[in-house]
Amino acid sequence: MTRNACKLVLSIALLVIVLSAKLVSAQQPMLDPNLVAQSGKKVTEDYQISFPKDHYAHPDFDIEWWYLTSNLEDTQGNQYALQFTLFRFRTGQAENNWDDGQAYMGHASIHAGDQHWFTEKFAKGGVGNAGVTAKPFTAFIDDWLWQADVQPIDDMFPSRLRFSAASTDDVNQSASADLMLDSQQAYVLHGEQGYSIKSGNQQHASYYYSQPFIKVSGSLLLEDNEIEVSGNAWFDHEWTSQLIDQQTVGWDWFSIHLDNGDKLMAFVMRLDGQQDYATGTYIAQNGDQRVLLPHEISINAIRSEKVNGTTIPLEWSLRIPSKNIDIITKTTKDDQFNPARFSYYEGSIQVSGSHKGIGFMELTGY
Repeated sequence: MTRNACKLVLSIALLVIVLSAKLVSAQQPMLDPNLVAQSGKKVTEDYQISFPKDHYAHPDFDIEWWYLTSNLEDTQGNQYALQFTLFRFRTGQAENNWDDGQAYMGHASIHAGDQHWFTEKFAKGGVGNAGVTAKPFTAFIDDWLWQADVQPIDDMFPSRLRFSAASTDDVNQSASADLMLDSQQAYVLHGEQGYSIKSGNQQHASYYYSQPFIKVSGSLLLEDNEIEVSGNAWFDHEWTSQLIDQQTVGWDWFSIHLDNGDKLMAFVMRLDGQQDYATGTYIAQNGDQRVLLPHEISINAIRSEKVNGTTIPLEWSLRIPSKNIDIITKTTKDDQFNPARFSYYEGSIQVSGSHKGIGFMELTGY
């Protein structure tokens, strides 16, 4: 196993251990790190994703996330990048009403120019301060709240999202978001009707769907300055027990809003001793989608820089010949690391080349 592979797997294992240790008393046993190694329910290709039930939690699987990224601008054309993520981890068997065998972690991030606000929160399942509930859809951790309107009660949109974050330079300086989210489009099921393969040997897979057609409006409060903003957002929901193992080095993930109204999701899974596995989904503005198989897409880093002491690929080439796409993605600023317990790169990108656009990029394992 490579050094990066060890780092990634151990980071995830330690993260779950930290969650358990942080959220239980000293008298309770520590989490067995082997629980991280695919101990939960397995992903199978015969499962049919359906809504609204699959908007909610799947506690039998090891890891799950509800992941929203947003590219916004104000009336002056200034750009902002936001992230709101709720992670769920299966930590073991339910012990009692106060310990349901689940732990939650929340990440909130706001970028404005050179400034960055980021906060990480933890909560233990079963005590009522984190979770995802129905009628209406509600995802929350402490006072961060994403909640759909009461009518209709069976969908995620329209909805309201509120969260806050602390400055990465001065924890006494804060920012917050109060946003309205809406979408009229159908959800996008990645891979084979939501069964998303992550590696050539098909040992890594997840259930994965998105809503890439979200319109956003609302306000940001950056310290004492309230700013009206609007733009686009991309929502991912993914759950699995087969995302990482000792072969996993990391992944590179892109969500792109093209100027012609089409959307693109693409990722590369990097595995030790195996060829990188690239795939994605091309989504037309009318909602039609096409799965991009590994031989139909190329994703290559073309420029790397040292950021916070780590060499990070900041500029990428994405080519999809069947769609006449030959684009370059470039970060809007170099340092977009989230300084979490498991640090990773998550930030906005600009797109040039055969098509123009904006989006987000996530990098792990560097």
